[in-house]
Amino acid sequence: MNLILHLIVWGILVLIVIALFLYHRWLENHEDHYVHLHGDAHDSSIITSQTVIAKRLDAIDKLKNGLLVAVILYALAIVAIAVYVAWNNPGIS
Repeated sequence: MNLILHLIVWGILVLIVIALFLYHRWLENHEDHYVHLHGDAHDSSIITSQTVIAKRLDAIDKLKNGLLVAVILYALAIVAIAVYVAWNNPGIS
């Protein structure tokens, strides 16, 4: 088993999680927190855009949280592999 390959894959997954965090933050910044509806035709476009952003934020949250759990579990598996290999080969440094 090549531990370096696992660390590279783990690093790529970490970068993807960071990118999802940044994208989520960017979407939140482009959301209108102070929506004032006046009952005219312009309100329907505001409601539609806010609905789309909310659905996208929910999807990104689910993906981000699932991938974060996978990254943590994969890191624990890499550590377990490294400990197992070191335990079975005590003379190699």
